[in-house]
Amino acid sequence: MADSYGSPGCNHCWANLSWGLACLHSNLLLFMKTQNGLIAAIVILAIALIGSLVWGSKNSGKVDRLQSAKMAVEASLDDMTELRDELAGEVETMMTQYDELASENGRLNGELAESREALSKAQSAVSRAKRNAANELNALREQIEELQQAKSSLQSGMDMMIAQNDSLRMEIGVLEGDLAMSTESNNALMADNDAKSVQIGNLTYQSFKATSFQVSPEVKGGNATSKAGRTRRISASFDLSEVPADFQGVRPIYLVITDEAGVPIPRTDYIQTTIRPYNGEPHDIMAVEAREEDLTESQRLTFSHELENKLDAGVYTLSAYTDIGFLGASTFRLR
Repeated sequence: MADSYGSPGCNHCWANLSWGLACLHSNLLLFMKTQNGLIAAIVILAIALIGSLVWGSKNSGKVDRLQSAKMAVEASLDDMTELRDELAGEVETMMTQYDELASENGRLNGELAESREALSKAQSAVSRAKRNAANELNALREQIEELQQAKSSLQSGMDMMIAQNDSLRMEIGVLEGDLAMSTESNNALMADNDAKSVQIGNLTYQSFKATSFQVSPEVKGGNATSKAGRTRRISASFDLSEVPADFQGVRPIYLVITDEAGVPIPRTDYIQTTIRPYNGEPHDIMAVEAREEDLTESQRLTFSHELENKLDAGVYTLSAYTDIGFLGASTFRLR
C-alpha cells in the first residue's frame, strides 16, 4: 500500500504548497529589488509560514486517520493473503482429490459398463433360460397329455379286454357244454348216417353215389360261420364219380335241406318233384335248389342256397337227388 503522503489528496496539497512557495519566492525576489519590498517579503513570508502551520495542523489529524486506515488495510491484506494462501492450498488439495476422484470415476464407470454388460448378458441368459424352460414345460405338458391319452386308451382297451375275457369265459363254458352235447349229437348223427347209408344203398341200387360232401354255412359276406343267427347262405359241394354210361348226359340235380325232424327248411317256393328209382317206390321231395347238369363219368358239383329266413340252432341234413334216385347226404350243425 502507498504512503499516506503519496495519496492523491496529499500530493495535491503539496503541489499547492510548492506553488505557493514558488510564488512567494518569486515575489521576494521582485520585492527585494526595492527597499520597500523587503518588508513586504518578510510579511508575506510570515503569512505563508503561518498559513503552512495552520494547514499542517488541519491535516495532521487526517494524516493520522490515513495512517490508521493504512495499517488496517495492511492488516486486512495480510489476512486476505493468508486466506488466499489457505484457499490456494485447499484448492490444490481439492484438485488432487478431484484428479483422484476423476480417475476413480473413470475406473468405476468402466466397472459400471462391465457390470451393465454382465447384467445384460445375465438377463439375456435368464430370458433364454425362461424361454427354454417354457418350451421344455410345453413339451413336457404335451408328452404328459399324450401319455395320459395313451394311458386312458390302454385302460379302455384293458377294460374292454377284461369284459371280452369274461364274455369269452362264459362262451367257453357254453361251448364246453355244447361240446358235450355235440359229442352226444355226433354219436346220434353217426348212428343216423349209418341208417341213412343203408337207405342210400337201397335207393342207389344199380345207380351212382355223391361223395366227399363239403357243407359250409356262411354269413352275408361269404365267410364261414357256425352261428345260426348269422347264417345267410348254405354252400355245398360233392363229387359224382363212376357215373355209368347209361346215366351220363343231361340230368336234373336237386338239393334238399331238412331239420332234425326231417322237415324242409322254410321257403316260399319249394321245387316239388317225384323221384322214381329203378328198383324202388317213387317218393316226393321238396327241393330248395335244382338245376340241369351234363353229367360225365366224374365231376364235382357246387350249390349255393340263399336263405329266406334265419335258421334256428340245431342239426340239419343236406341231401342231393337226381330224377332216378337219391345221390347222397351230409349233416351240419348251427349254434
